[in-house]
Amino acid sequence: MELISYIILICFSAISIITESKLFYKWIFIPSVVVFMIIVRSVGFDLDLVTYALEMHSTSMDLYYLREFIFWLGSRLVYYLFQDELISFLFMDLIWIITILKVGGRMSSFKKDNLNNALLVVLMTSFPFVFGYENIYRQFYAIIFALFSYSLICNNYKKSLFFFVIAFFMHNIIALLIPIFMVKKFYRFNFTGRIQISLLITFLIVASLGILEGLKSVEKTGAEMGIFYFFFFVILLSIGLIFFKHNIYLLFDKVPSLFFIVIIMLGLIFLDADMIAERIGMMYISFLIYDLYKYSSEIEDRGVRSLVRLSLMLLFTLPTLFFESSLRFLM
Repeated sequence: MELISYIILICFSAISIITESKLFYKWIFIPSVVVFMIIVRSVGFDLDLVTYALEMHSTSMDLYYLREFIFWLGSRLVYYLFQDELISFLFMDLIWIITILKVGGRMSSFKKDNLNNALLVVLMTSFPFVFGYENIYRQFYAIIFALFSYSLICNNYKKSLFFFVIAFFMHNIIALLIPIFMVKKFYRFNFTGRIQISLLITFLIVASLGILEGLKSVEKTGAEMGIFYFFFFVILLSIGLIFFKHNIYLLFDKVPSLFFIVIIMLGLIFLDADMIAERIGMMYISFLIYDLYKYSSEIEDRGVRSLVRLSLMLLFTLPTLFFESSLRFLM
């Protein structure tokens, strides 16, 4: 049932992109997303979701919970209000869906004349999101609010910083996104200065990755997905360098995540931290999708724009149907 509903959602995503129908997006696709999440939660909790459900009952105030207190205490509060794990997850799902709708809405200044704001049609079925709402929920939730912060940074810097801090205290891994936020805006530095500072911060992050060696999460998964993500990003960066060969600054401006994730992923591969590389790779892919989708909004030809978005959706969705780990969630 879950796999079938996921495939139907993919079809609805494709229809939304091809038709650019705001009526279909609003009255068919978005309700389908809500129905899909109800199905996902109703068939049972997978792996880490079982742990999150149990932690809703916890009263511990150990440092483990306090360093990411917004998620842990927030989920406990939601459970306290509803006294039901399933309803609690569905309520939290509704919050992140609304948040992503707002993130998309900012792409077109909330103008509803086309689907320039329909970021959800690409993100919802992408494998980083599937792994997120099916399993790594705490990191996923932090990414949602980090994306919201990212969408605000150029127009409302202080509000953006506020939501970045919220995302950080949901999952501290969000700190690794600082370089791409700095490229977008950082105090009063000009664009060249922001690029230089962001690269410096990235190299400092790589230099400090050794502290992760003592963490359990660096254990190898056996799938070597970290290496796969690294080469995937390298290929995309190579394509970007060719496409923007006459003005590399534009690539930094339009898709800043590519440079920094390649450097960080290379450091993690040398560290042999496959699990962390997977998690960070999925996190950065969500921002890459955001940047590419927003960039596609500049394409005036509707046919070309739809083709680019459809390709983007399929590129990050089809792997879900081929990865054994993701299929296990959907089965």
